[in-house]
Amino acid sequence: MQTLPPSSRQTLLRLLGYFRPHWKLFIAGIVGMVLLAASEAGIPGLLKPLLDGTFVEKDPVYMKWAPVALIVLFLFRGLAQVVSNAAFAAISMHLMHTLRQQMFERLLHLPAAFYERAVSGNLISRFTYDVSQISHAGVQLFSALVKDSLTVVGLLIYVFWLDWQLSLFTFVLLPTVALIAKYVGRRQRRLSRALQDSFGDMTHVLEETTRGHKVIKIHGGQDYERSRFERIARAIRHQQFKLAVAATIGVPIVEFVGALIMAAVIWIGTGRAAEDQLTVGGFVAFFTALGLLFSPIKRLTKLNDPLQRGLAAAESVFALLDQPLEQDTGTRCLPDTRGALRFEGVHFRYPEAERDALGPLDLEIAPDSFTALVGASGSGKSTFVSLIPRLHEVTAGRILLDGIDTRELSLADLRRHIAFVDQQVILFNDSIAANIAYGMDADREAIRQAARNAGALEFIEALPEGFDTLIGENGVKLSGGQRQRLAIARALISDARILILDEATSALDTESERLVQKALERLRAGRTTLVIAHRLSTVQKADRILVFEAGRIVEDGTHDDLMAHRGVYYRLNQAQLFGE
Repeated sequence: MQTLPPSSRQTLLRLLGYFRPHWKLFIAGIVGMVLLAASEAGIPGLLKPLLDGTFVEKDPVYMKWAPVALIVLFLFRGLAQVVSNAAFAAISMHLMHTLRQQMFERLLHLPAAFYERAVSGNLISRFTYDVSQISHAGVQLFSALVKDSLTVVGLLIYVFWLDWQLSLFTFVLLPTVALIAKYVGRRQRRLSRALQDSFGDMTHVLEETTRGHKVIKIHGGQDYERSRFERIARAIRHQQFKLAVAATIGVPIVEFVGALIMAAVIWIGTGRAAEDQLTVGGFVAFFTALGLLFSPIKRLTKLNDPLQRGLAAAESVFALLDQPLEQDTGTRCLPDTRGALRFEGVHFRYPEAERDALGPLDLEIAPDSFTALVGASGSGKSTFVSLIPRLHEVTAGRILLDGIDTRELSLADLRRHIAFVDQQVILFNDSIAANIAYGMDADREAIRQAARNAGALEFIEALPEGFDTLIGENGVKLSGGQRQRLAIARALISDARILILDEATSALDTESERLVQKALERLRAGRTTLVIAHRLSTVQKADRILVFEAGRIVEDGTHDDLMAHRGVYYRLNQAQLFGE
């Protein structure tokens, strides 16, 4: 059953929970805003005695102290505003920091299935655009909601105290604001969600363009990428324009209603002043207070825009934070392993797929053995090896390591015994040494030995800064073969008992592949090694070859046995020889 999206109230309450650790700052900000709102009513409050006491009654006390009181009032207002702004700015910075930390922590522990369907541009947009919108909305929301609401209440009390009959006109204004907020709010929320998606799409296009600049240049894809970016940028422009219009449409309506009220007050108030029912100072104070009342009401009217943007952004951020983590219910620890693997009735099906991608699989892989996996692309080889470190969870059956169900082991403990080199090499924008020793506290000699065993030492030492050379984003400063050898060195330094190589030599030239194959022959001693390779010449020395077809193992044996059998493996071998 599909889960209903959270309501605005639920999202807002959850967001307010992030303020709880900073309650002292929150109280300081609220106190500053209360004092600021109270001082707002003090401005017209000073005008009445100032006008009546100085210009009308010529009172020397008022004439002496009224200017001093005015200076003190505005000094007090300035201090209150600085305190409130600083407090909420600090809370805003803490909020952004906390949300980004929590999202990043979540990303580190999400299952592989999430990354297979997620768009990286949308993820990046949540860290940048969405979090900024939440922070911006939080500051504006509390600044307007607390300060302006209290200001409106304070000024309303004051004008009712001055003349309750004239104050009745304000009841026309408040329902107008409420109706505008209700009408505009729904549209702004919908537009804000669409704008967030568009910013995610733009980030995705920018990422693909920078990553694929060589393909774009060689294949003349500039016009296609330009049109793709222009389409998204145009959608963002239209959505931002609609949001801007929706955010400002309420202000002129409020101003027009306010002008009608002010005109009515002037018309009626001058008559009451002529009848001595209202002093000149009282009338000016009332008129000033009414004028001051419109500014916070207009700001409250515009509050709906940042509020809806913030709520839409919060929904997006919370959707990521609510993603289910990898299943890590295992509690057992395996200090050491022989590397014996057994698959019992294993099936695997991708989410929402109609049939199994793998299975049924029943086999044993002996410790210290060299097992090769071959088959056409899409036959299930990579999926098979991804089940061992539990990058994907089996749909049915179980996988045993030294007789223990891998689901009984914690993920960290299980993966500590596995070294994995994927066909898609991932390197980080750091030094060569840091990439080889990634996730480990290894000394320089261990790093050198791993590089030597992977056939990478020669080219590393030829670089100007050697192991301290920065390799750029995903090793852009290195060749494909050099990147592949660094990935292999990173796997070898862990000294794990199970070694998985998924097309690990696919990007190597003949000489580099020969060096790596020699290194692997030495390193296979004492390890359970599984190798996926399309070059069948690299797996001929395997103790065992598993031939995959449509998610099943259709042949199992040595190279000589399978060639003599003249089945799928034989045909793959002949086709490759013929192609060469």
